[in-house]
Amino acid sequence: MKKYLLSSAMLAATLSLTSCLGSTSDEQVLTYNYGSSESCFNRVIDLQDGSEFIASSPSYNLKYTPAEAQVEITLSNIILSPAASPLSFKFPAMKYTQDQLDEFIVTTGRSIVPENAGNSTYVFDTFNLRAYFGRPSHLGSVYYIRYQLDINNEPRYEVTTYAKRNAYVGPVIATDLTDNSVYNTANNLDAQADTYYIVNLDQEKRTATLQVYNGKYSDSMTPLVFMVKDLPYTYTEYGYTIVAGTDNALPVYTATSGEKPAEGLEMTDLSIVGNLQNGATIRFKCNLGDNDKYNVTANLRYLLYNTNKN
Repeated sequence: MKKYLLSSAMLAATLSLTSCLGSTSDEQVLTYNYGSSESCFNRVIDLQDGSEFIASSPSYNLKYTPAEAQVEITLSNIILSPAASPLSFKFPAMKYTQDQLDEFIVTTGRSIVPENAGNSTYVFDTFNLRAYFGRPSHLGSVYYIRYQLDINNEPRYEVTTYAKRNAYVGPVIATDLTDNSVYNTANNLDAQADTYYIVNLDQEKRTATLQVYNGKYSDSMTPLVFMVKDLPYTYTEYGYTIVAGTDNALPVYTATSGEKPAEGLEMTDLSIVGNLQNGATIRFKCNLGDNDKYNVTANLRYLLYNTNKN
């Protein structure tokens, strides 16, 4: 089994290659900003009454010091309810580690009192951050942020940060519905490095699009870029779910079809279960015209694994 893990020295080097915002290697301080109207939103649960609030444009500033394995975190434009004013919090320096499976840089904390709290009664009962910066640019960085904010020592808000653009890779099992042949990439993941799936979430409309890049479901199939859109989604505790195309076929769009659905192409029985911590499972049936018809199951993660190479 081959796992792609980084030593602490390699971790520092990887962070250096992906640093931004004026960080310098002499200082060995690596700074990242996550959050804008284009990248993410917060789902806020009021733990007193169970109500949900979607807050746009939170901002998370992450300042890593690899030599000390520490990160300083600043939260800005944190809005906890429709009538609330934006809040900002600066955390004391916290230790980070590296996940042994996913390579994520992991920061966790309990009972965090922000440095700028003053006489404030805000305390972060739990804080969890998973970040990965080293993916190819067309996939982008990954952040998973979740925390519970207490007020006057009482649990009050549960906050989960959702990326609007979620890019995944991983093995696919596809059955050709014409001849029942099976195409399985579980033992040949390296060949699928150029195949990836993107789920875009629109928090205002609460709809999503599924974009398949270089989809390939048989040895003879030419890789195809295609998309289905206007998919209603539902929030879950750790992510989202999409169920669509069970009653009516979903129109499929391709790069050449433009704003109109591609003639003769359709998708049915689409199911997506997204887990913000590690990836998504995507299942669907599709008629891809000259490329044939398939029943597809894709077990996807944020990173590409080949567990059969030594």
